[in-house]
Amino acid sequence: MIEIRGKYNEAAAYTDIIEEQCLSQIYRMCKQKIFKDTIIKIMPDTHAGKGSVVGFTCAGLDYVIPNIIGSDIGCGMEVTELGECEIDFEKLDSFIINNIPFSVNINKTVDKAVPKEWKKTLKPLTDKINYDIRKALRAAGSLGGGNHFIEINTDKNNKKYLVIHSGSRKLGNETALYYQRKAEKYCREMREKNNKDSIYHIPKELSFLEGDAAAEYLEAMKMVQKYAELNRKIMSGRIAEFLGIDYKNSEKFTSVHNYYNFEDRIIRKGAISAKEGEKVIIPLNMRDGSILAVGKGSKEWNYSAPHGAGRLMSRGEAKGKISLEEFERSMKGIFTTSVKNSTIDEAPMAYKTPESIMIYLEETVEVLEIIKPLYNFKA
Repeated sequence: MIEIRGKYNEAAAYTDIIEEQCLSQIYRMCKQKIFKDTIIKIMPDTHAGKGSVVGFTCAGLDYVIPNIIGSDIGCGMEVTELGECEIDFEKLDSFIINNIPFSVNINKTVDKAVPKEWKKTLKPLTDKINYDIRKALRAAGSLGGGNHFIEINTDKNNKKYLVIHSGSRKLGNETALYYQRKAEKYCREMREKNNKDSIYHIPKELSFLEGDAAAEYLEAMKMVQKYAELNRKIMSGRIAEFLGIDYKNSEKFTSVHNYYNFEDRIIRKGAISAKEGEKVIIPLNMRDGSILAVGKGSKEWNYSAPHGAGRLMSRGEAKGKISLEEFERSMKGIFTTSVKNSTIDEAPMAYKTPESIMIYLEETVEVLEIIKPLYNFKA
């Protein structure tokens, strides 16, 4: 564990190695008056991020900083148990390519699983952030790009799992941008009215909201987090139906890793809830699959766990260091049509090894097993 001490607070990072930029971001937070008396715990998969480090958890923060959660509000993993069904991966791949929009694409029509009242519910927010409500509704049930993926994994007993990683699409991005601009404007105006020792003298990326504006953002976030969960469930339902699986009665669970938890009031940026008895998934990489585990409810860890193995290389670094041939070799035995130059930044070698994360997990989760990928689709 590494302790980072600043003027107003200290953070505990549950790892032995932290990159310099990441360390600097954590230290900068601990120097801000708004973080005084909060409980900051950093997960072992931490790395530098936009606005905040990834792997950040914080309890007791009375101010709302839109940039901490950032653009993909509610991003997470949806796991559906499929049993021992036989799958033709070539047909599945074709179905996904033709029926699950990915990258910047969205559905041509609104999916029937989107509640009719959502148009009325979301309209005030989409009007505010200047995003077309029709596009927002049609985007529900689309994957996105970057590190978002669809996998079929298997456990040691040959039980299969559908795993989908996705978030709130452009709705989350536009919501984050709107409220970050609002926070920057608010802190700028308040700085002009207050002395240099006030809480408003803060780095631009940590600009915050309070009062009615903070409440408004939290209400928007609550809606967008529900949207992100529905987005994953729509995709899961489509694929389950194609596979002949009764999705409604299937065992399933969600691990969200970019959100504000309205129950425990803990902010998690690149971290998941790991309360006692809570089933969780921690993805590793395209080749090594995901950890299935159960939370231990560790107060020391802010009742949290890492959301993945964590990046070893930046996206640019990975594209410069990893060859397509290496990438192809690493994915041997896994059905995928996603191994190409455009996805090299998602190659297994771009991430930390499974062992490097698992050595830290004992305090916060009980590892059940690692499910291995049989099929992978990445935008």
